[in-house]
Amino acid sequence: MTIEVKNIVKKFGAFAALDNVDLKVGNGELLALLGPSGSGKTTLLRIIAGLDWPDSGELSFDGEDALGRGASERQVGFVFQHYALFRHMTVFENVAFGLRVQPRGVRKDEATIRARVKELLDLVQLDWLSSRYPSQLSGGQRQRIALARALAIEPRILLLDEPFGALDAKVRKELRQWLRSLHSEISVTTIFVTHDQEEALEVANRVVVMDKGRIEQIGTPGEVYDSPATAFVHGFIGESIVLPVDVRDGAVRLGGSALDIGANGAASGASKLFVRRHDMQIGPPGSGALQGAVRHVRSFGPIQRAEVALSAGEGNTVIEIDAPRDRELRAGEMVGLQPRRYRIFAAQK
Repeated sequence: MTIEVKNIVKKFGAFAALDNVDLKVGNGELLALLGPSGSGKTTLLRIIAGLDWPDSGELSFDGEDALGRGASERQVGFVFQHYALFRHMTVFENVAFGLRVQPRGVRKDEATIRARVKELLDLVQLDWLSSRYPSQLSGGQRQRIALARALAIEPRILLLDEPFGALDAKVRKELRQWLRSLHSEISVTTIFVTHDQEEALEVANRVVVMDKGRIEQIGTPGEVYDSPATAFVHGFIGESIVLPVDVRDGAVRLGGSALDIGANGAASGASKLFVRRHDMQIGPPGSGALQGAVRHVRSFGPIQRAEVALSAGEGNTVIEIDAPRDRELRAGEMVGLQPRRYRIFAAQK
């Protein structure tokens, strides 16, 4: 199933949840809608599912109008953040539910239903829990059962709304890897909503970054991380150092001091310099574009995170940088800093 969204607008009073959104989703794609709360990602998902309707715009599945169809006619499977399992039903009956309530003309016989449920429980590797109730399952198991139930009706589109948001970090990590493996087996066109950048970058084939009802960038995980199209994308994805700078005739200044970096084609005027924390190279005092004093150092895993008070800039500008542990940093030490990779965007008016 391919999905195409054209000029979708959805308002709640004066608030524009979606503002002329255009999007194409390829057949069998695993796409993430990524953005902060209120960016419009769940509203877009609900419109695709048929749980909400736009004020204007078009939605098509395989080139055919989908807005004229109700949710039950769209062959969409939906997985919610909080599982939405029926507490009074066993795991088996939860998965079978969608098959049992189909119209009589398309409903399968009991033997076929039982075979389909067993197939799905095998797929999610939980066939041994078929007689248990949701209250007897862990959070990760409940979410896998919810996914099996969504797949039972053989949907042409699978939609997941913050599917791992209610789970702890370790279980989320395991389910991300599991979802990627599952998708490679079933190849259903899948869209999932998340505000977790790591989740989107790790799971999706493509990422749609949204903010304030608009799409900021669409690309592969590598493209949106390494080549952010806007200041918002750079600031939202990854952990960035952001410094207010001024660009004049190709020179970049911070607090009146010229920095030894190129403007990289940025237009003259008030701007912002974005650097990933791990892209700030540390050297001896006097080297690099920036100078500063280390204030505090924390070490964890393969990195050390240091707070550095910059010498240039307005007021006491303090940044955090990540550095490998092969060069031990100490509080009070003076260092030079050089951005290895950076972007400059015009300051928002």
